[in-house]
Amino acid sequence: MLGGSVVGRRRRDQRIRSRRDRLPLRNRRAGRGYEDAVQPDGTLTVAGVGAGLDSGELCSGTGGYSDIDFGTQVTITDAAGTLVAVGSLGLGQKTEQGCEFPFTVDDITPGSKFYTVEVSHRGGLSKAEDELRTGGLAFTLGD
Repeated sequence: MLGGSVVGRRRRDQRIRSRRDRLPLRNRRAGRGYEDAVQPDGTLTVAGVGAGLDSGELCSGTGGYSDIDFGTQVTITDAAGTLVAVGSLGLGQKTEQGCEFPFTVDDITPGSKFYTVEVSHRGGLSKAEDELRTGGLAFTLGD
């Protein structure tokens, strides 16, 4: 009996998540305000990480930066402090500067005076809508 209730709860949670994940796509297809959505991309570099690796090799944050890795959450809030989008870091690659992680965040509704981009719990950096729209954001942690 207990096992059945857990399985039933999992199925219900999966259905809810599935519906929620499809919502933006339905809205986009229906033309409900997504045509002007902002989709910033950029990189986060953890300086000095990856010593001993060749350029292009996969890497991740270490020591005090161990929270920075593939899948780490990237959040975007608007000027009112409302969470408007969530993305994540891609795979880190060794560069001359350290370990560089790409990211893209989709479907940020335009219209705020500024947006705050935050990776993990590292504190946010504010950017104007034009800067997000242009893309190519570059953030650095460390040295």
